[in-house]
Amino acid sequence: MPADPLSAAPGAAPCPAPNPARDRGPWLQPLGQRISGVPLGWLILFLLFANTMLAFPQIDQALAGLFYTEGIGFGARGAIWERALYGSVPVLMVVGNLALVALWAVNRWGGHRLLGLTGRKLLLLLCLLALLPGLLVNQVFKEHWGRARPEQVEAFGGDRPFTPAFVRAEGKGGSFSSGHVAAAAYLIAVAHLLRGPSSPWVAGAALYTGLIALARMAAGGHFLSDVVTSVFLVLLGYLALRHLLCPETDSACRPGPR
Repeated sequence: MPADPLSAAPGAAPCPAPNPARDRGPWLQPLGQRISGVPLGWLILFLLFANTMLAFPQIDQALAGLFYTEGIGFGARGAIWERALYGSVPVLMVVGNLALVALWAVNRWGGHRLLGLTGRKLLLLLCLLALLPGLLVNQVFKEHWGRARPEQVEAFGGDRPFTPAFVRAEGKGGSFSSGHVAAAAYLIAVAHLLRGPSSPWVAGAALYTGLIALARMAAGGHFLSDVVTSVFLVLLGYLALRHLLCPETDSACRPGPR
């Protein structure tokens, strides 16, 4: 994104425009072009995933079947590790976001720059949490999409037909997409924004998100397409909000409010 010389510090030279595609080959450079902050390659990847799951819906059923045992059901449901992971998400959402607000207050009134958390970054994260996991996933999709969960479909002992991903169904299945995985993916965005893309915190948040996804699938709560869609939605939303609230320029060009 071009630097904005009007927002640079007085007397300072304009910040150079970032060029994220400069190290890519000529064939890959178009994939780095951004649409409202989201790389074109990410959008194409999401569309490829969505169309693959529509064209081959049996992938969802086959992977869900790995966790299902005839006469037993989804054996991981109710297991200690599954319940621990399931219950950890709301705890982390409450504790983690209270900690973010407290950290911002320390920075704001104590004159610190801990983790570089500014008012603008806090606003970005809270908006992301409210709009993506909160509104889009839990209130729009889960409440109105109607897709039956694996444990509810006929192939796995339920009484409802299987519906492919991205196809709206009747009823209140609540499978599409995963609220717990969306909340876990939010932590990836937090780590990325505050610690940078190469931080081990990003890797740790991604691992945690993967474990939450595995737990939800193993318990018969979600299909693969449900959990992957949630990750895509949150991370694409994060990139778009970051473009809007924290443009990718040198911090000297657009200092955020503390």
